[in-house]
Amino acid sequence: MRDRRNLPNIDETLRRTWRRRREDYSAGGVAYRWSASQELEVALIATQNGMRWQLPKGTCEEDESAQETAVREVEEEVGLKTVCERFLESIEYWYWDTYRKHTPELVHKRVDFYLLRVVGGELSDKSVEVDSVAWFTFEQALDLLTYASERAVVVKAACYLRGDEQESNQR
Repeated sequence: MRDRRNLPNIDETLRRTWRRRREDYSAGGVAYRWSASQELEVALIATQNGMRWQLPKGTCEEDESAQETAVREVEEEVGLKTVCERFLESIEYWYWDTYRKHTPELVHKRVDFYLLRVVGGELSDKSVEVDSVAWFTFEQALDLLTYASERAVVVKAACYLRGDEQESNQR
């Protein structure tokens, strides 16, 4: 396994020419609830020994829609039952996969995110894929989320839920 720090930066040429690459497709969601004080709260997961906070998401299984994947992954990763209210947006990114690989693999990943209203279950970090799970206010979630693209998804969800959909479409 190679040290990621020694890998080349991922640029357009590398995306076209790197021999070991793959496409990944995942889905996830902004699982939300309104607190007793009517504050918007979002469920987040921590990975990488608690160093990375992100939205729950995972790989789409065969014969499963992205929406079904989002609902399933949220239940698997955080223990919450949800219903899908709407599609939010897709994000794309590239990264190096070095896990158990002699030669690193360049991955192009697309993730479809959905707005998921919590209807049951209990917040739980029993999944082996996560280090921790917790509820955060909208503002706390924006401070904690590791990736700007996921912060933008949460902003879009909050704008929609607060009735300012036009604002969310401009971000």
